[in-house]
Amino acid sequence: MLFKSPEELVVKDETINFSKYFNRIKSNWMWIVLITVIFATLAFLKSPISTNTYSATSTLMIDATPPKPISLQNLPNYDPTQKEFYATQYALLRSNVIAAKVIENLDLTNNPDFMGEPKSTHSSLKARIKQWLIDFKQPSDGSVAVAQSLTHTTPSELKALQIFAKSLLITPIDKTQLVMITYTSKDPSLAANIANAVGQAYINYYVDINSETNKKASEWLTSRLTELKQQLNDSEKKLTDYLAKEQLVNTIAVDELANSELINLTNRLAAITDKRVQTEALYTTLRGSRHLSYNQIDAISEISNHPQIRDITNAETDAENVVAELSKRYGPKHEKMLEAESQLAAIRARKDRMLKRLVEGVKKELESNQRQEREIEAEIKKKKEEFQSLAVKKVHYQALQQDVDTNKQLLKTFLERQKATIATEDYKDSIAHFTDYALKAYPSGPNIKKNVLIASIVGLMLSLCVLFAIQFFDTTVESSEEFERYFPLFSLGNIPFIKRLAKKKIPIDEDTLSAKEKPMFFEGIRNVRTALNLAITDDQRTVMITSALAKEGKTTLATNLAHSLAQSEKVALVQVDLHNQGTALSALQGLSEILTGKAMLSDVMAKSNQNNLVMIPAGEPVADPQELLSSPRFTALLDDLKQQFDKVIIDTPASLITSDTFIVAKAADVILLTVAANKTKRNDVEQTLHKFNAYELNVDGVVINKVL
Repeated sequence: MLFKSPEELVVKDETINFSKYFNRIKSNWMWIVLITVIFATLAFLKSPISTNTYSATSTLMIDATPPKPISLQNLPNYDPTQKEFYATQYALLRSNVIAAKVIENLDLTNNPDFMGEPKSTHSSLKARIKQWLIDFKQPSDGSVAVAQSLTHTTPSELKALQIFAKSLLITPIDKTQLVMITYTSKDPSLAANIANAVGQAYINYYVDINSETNKKASEWLTSRLTELKQQLNDSEKKLTDYLAKEQLVNTIAVDELANSELINLTNRLAAITDKRVQTEALYTTLRGSRHLSYNQIDAISEISNHPQIRDITNAETDAENVVAELSKRYGPKHEKMLEAESQLAAIRARKDRMLKRLVEGVKKELESNQRQEREIEAEIKKKKEEFQSLAVKKVHYQALQQDVDTNKQLLKTFLERQKATIATEDYKDSIAHFTDYALKAYPSGPNIKKNVLIASIVGLMLSLCVLFAIQFFDTTVESSEEFERYFPLFSLGNIPFIKRLAKKKIPIDEDTLSAKEKPMFFEGIRNVRTALNLAITDDQRTVMITSALAKEGKTTLATNLAHSLAQSEKVALVQVDLHNQGTALSALQGLSEILTGKAMLSDVMAKSNQNNLVMIPAGEPVADPQELLSSPRFTALLDDLKQQFDKVIIDTPASLITSDTFIVAKAADVILLTVAANKTKRNDVEQTLHKFNAYELNVDGVVINKVL
């Protein structure tokens, strides 16, 4: 069987097949060329009668940081490193703001060369349709009327803006700060004037911005200065009132005096503390030395270093030396020895009294030092309390003084800015200036070559779009590959389309084909023959050929396939169209006469120029062919033919036109479906296959006929 296996029944995903579009273009290239030539011709004929136009160009240089002779802190600043800056300026040049200024300055709404001829009251059909489309697109909530009222734009001004935008061209020069302003008009002088006016309006736009900024800054500074002066007066009054209330003259001098007194008291306290510590140490030593001998007391450095003690100690030492010297010469009872010893005793008694007075004096001195230390500490504490109170007042004073100083500095700054603003009030500056003015306009239209080229491209693209649209919505089958993408059937091959013979509506055979057409056509027939022989078995001898609709080439396929098979085996070609007399196998007697018993098989068989091929025509039309085809005579006829011939080719009517085909198909071994390329729709093929399935019949293969 030629029917695909279940594994092959999966239909491929539908993808865009560009070869179909290419083939469509290839087959309709003459129409494409014709439409392109028509468009180009119309453009060529229309260009000479079109109104001449002129274009004028001026050039501006835009600099975000122009040199300024003075410092203007209040003017707007721009960052030229931002890539959006120049794009913004180009958009501004094309904006309605600049356009409106140019229209107003040149009074273009009253210029007939700019506005064009006034339209007649009886507008053309094209104008009415255009206006109807515009009205249809407009919202019904009245938003347009509100917008016009808010912007104060009259219909004439709105029309002028539309005309202006269509004729203006802004072209930046790559890698420079230059931009070209080109305007196209029917009037050359008007084109030059508008090109220059656009640049000047753009320059004036920034000049006006600077002036407006200066004006607003001056007004704001004036009002702000009044407020700052009042703030300064209020802060100074608060400071004066506080000084009077606290009886402060100069906090700096008071701070210095308080610091000096505190330092002196601290130094005095340190000195008296040291002295008290020394006296206290001496007194403690003396109090602890009551039971010491005079020699031990003398050994104490604090006592021995006392001037009076040192003097009397020296006198005692001298007296001891005298006693020691006299003891060497005299005895203890000698008068001189007694006198010397008496003198030594007197010195020692005096020293003892002096030591006692010294201890009493140290005690009094210690008490005095302690008293002075307490007094100084009390004084320091008192001074610290006074100083802390003064510090609190000082903080309040400094806050008031800082408020006064801040207001003074702020007032000074605003005064300087006000003076700078007044000084630069008349300074005119912009971020752009002219490098070239539009001195004259040059003819810019009509450009015949450009118009013809554009029209040709439009014609070509339009024809291609139409062809693509036709191809996109085309549901016909084009080739075997495309058929197998949609249907689970095996294709035996493609039969080429002979356009010359299709127009004449004559059968295609050896005699009708030209020498150039024969190899291509018969190569397709031989491919179908080879595929058929490889796909069927020896027992499958009857091959039925049908189609979905009429005039799909099934008779041509059946006839030429029979001739091709007859080259190597015996073949019988049977025409089974009993409704109409066959065109390819016309005869007075045929199959209908055999089935009605009016003739025998041998009477109607006609041999062709090939000995192995016998043809049985359909014969005369009958009223009820289905009854004849369902009769045992037809089955017996096919059995008889199968005994006499190797292959029996049966040509049947179209399947969707009559049911004769399905009766014949039950008796046939192989069913082949003929599909006309670029004619038979996929829906027709689907209906045909559905009908065969409904009768439990399988279409074994398909042949694509009339392939371009």
